[in-house]
Amino acid sequence: MTYTAERLVLEERAAAFEGMKPILEKLTRGERLSVEDQADFDARNADITAKDAEIKVYAEARALAAASVSAVPETPEADAVDSQFRTYLRNGQVGTELRAAGEATNSAGGYLVPPGWWQRLQVALKAFGGIANDFTQLDTESGQSMVWATVDPTSTVGTLLSENTQVSAVDYTFGQGTLGAYMYTSGAQLVSFQLANDSAFDIDGFISARVGESLGRAKANAAIAGTGSSQPLGVVTALGAKGAAGVVGGTIAQTGGYLTLKTANSVTTLGGSTTELAGNVLSFQTILGMIASVDPAYRALGSKFYLNDMQGINMRSVVDSYGHPLWNPNVQVGGNDALYGFPVVVDNNIPNLAASTAGGPMFGHLPSAMVCRTVTQSGLLRLSERYADYLQIGFIGYMRFDIRANDLRAAVVVKPFTS
Repeated sequence: MTYTAERLVLEERAAAFEGMKPILEKLTRGERLSVEDQADFDARNADITAKDAEIKVYAEARALAAASVSAVPETPEADAVDSQFRTYLRNGQVGTELRAAGEATNSAGGYLVPPGWWQRLQVALKAFGGIANDFTQLDTESGQSMVWATVDPTSTVGTLLSENTQVSAVDYTFGQGTLGAYMYTSGAQLVSFQLANDSAFDIDGFISARVGESLGRAKANAAIAGTGSSQPLGVVTALGAKGAAGVVGGTIAQTGGYLTLKTANSVTTLGGSTTELAGNVLSFQTILGMIASVDPAYRALGSKFYLNDMQGINMRSVVDSYGHPLWNPNVQVGGNDALYGFPVVVDNNIPNLAASTAGGPMFGHLPSAMVCRTVTQSGLLRLSERYADYLQIGFIGYMRFDIRANDLRAAVVVKPFTS
């Protein structure tokens, strides 16, 4: 597949950025922007935003296409289970293979999804899973509590050894984390009798997409704002609890956590200037401060910026002291825009900047910072009777997962203060 249409949209998007160059050149020369210049910039920015949405659709389509290939059963037994599962979705009939799978897990009215369907469900989860996709992923068959060890080796440095000198012992202080498995459901996804019985209707594709969307959005929200108390721990909550990235000898300590901002920090934009809190945008100095708050070792692993869509739109107009934009557009299929050279991931669960609140844009290597445990034994209930008086069938998907912090030195968020 060549994805010619997607490349065309990327080229049109790049052309819109290219059209902004005369405006940027004016700023570089210290000239004021005219009303026409500002209108031209706003129009191009709106065009880029629309093309971003179209590119996202292409990306999801590519992922679904890849899943449809990888989800093909490799054995006659798997093929039989998939076939019987589709029959179960359509008319509620349970075959021998599917019944065995359900009875093996004491399922009452619902059955574990087969591997092929689970793979399609995972694709739908990722499409709406946002920032959680970049956490370290740990898939397990059961949901029993798991303990894993953590350690901070950054203070361990090799020493020069003199002749006939004993080697010093090195002590590591290990921590311990526990991963649980919290139950989430998709809610009842309703399908009419007519559609369910229509052989031309792709019922398993429809249900996997709707269940995946619902569960994916729940996972995305938990990955950002989960409290960690009787539920998963969100990355914003974790970084806020870690504390401020302090300053040592005038240099920002590379400890992760949150970077303290003043709400009056000025931001230079193509249209003039604003403040970070008022414009829901970060200044050039804050961008540099966030990068400096994360150790270069984590930056070298592939750190990224994480913003919501409006923050991304606003950041396109931010420039440095020479009028050069910090935002770099992507022109490659499947790639990301970049902010000051680092890839940008958009997740609308990321909160806007708020005074005295840790939250908003993030930076770091999230595979090091957070871990997401997913139980692959997900299931689906078919409610044949509950909605019968509406001539509808209800489907409830469910899955279990947990999210915990691993090494929060690898990421940073911001916290504006009112003074």
